[in-house]
Amino acid sequence: MFCPNCGGENRSEQSYCRTCGLKLDAITEAVADQLPSKEYAKLQRRKELFEKLGLLSMSVSALIGVGLLFAKAAYYKLLLFGPEVLFWSAFGALVLFVLLSLFFFNIPKLTMNFDKAKPRLDPVNTEPAVATQKQIEDRPFEPVPSVTENTTDLLPRKNAK
Repeated sequence: MFCPNCGGENRSEQSYCRTCGLKLDAITEAVADQLPSKEYAKLQRRKELFEKLGLLSMSVSALIGVGLLFAKAAYYKLLLFGPEVLFWSAFGALVLFVLLSLFFFNIPKLTMNFDKAKPRLDPVNTEPAVATQKQIEDRPFEPVPSVTENTTDLLPRKNAK
């Protein structure tokens, strides 16, 4: 975790910044409020797992499809081994893996309810912000007098002749 005041790196267990001494407890709590809830994170991991399984089964079905093309091209060479049996078993495996890939890609949409598990913890203030057309009030600017202002009057002058 980095200190928002000085940018110094601190461990998340520390209560104060080691560089500037800023109290980090409130900042740690504010950052924790922005993290997703455990239930939402668990659903997200499960969704990613199902997507990976869907991708795996889709790639296996693509490999089987390529194998089918090679099997059909080598049909006459496979006469000794029974090409019909090999072809239809490969076709059955292709259909099986296509169905598995469709299942793994669609199961998160069908079974996981992401609306119930809120992505963030409940906000403290649930009232909507009131939108106004007013700008922030411009206060009159009063310049702060400089430390060096009017100090050159006291310096000795060299007479230029």
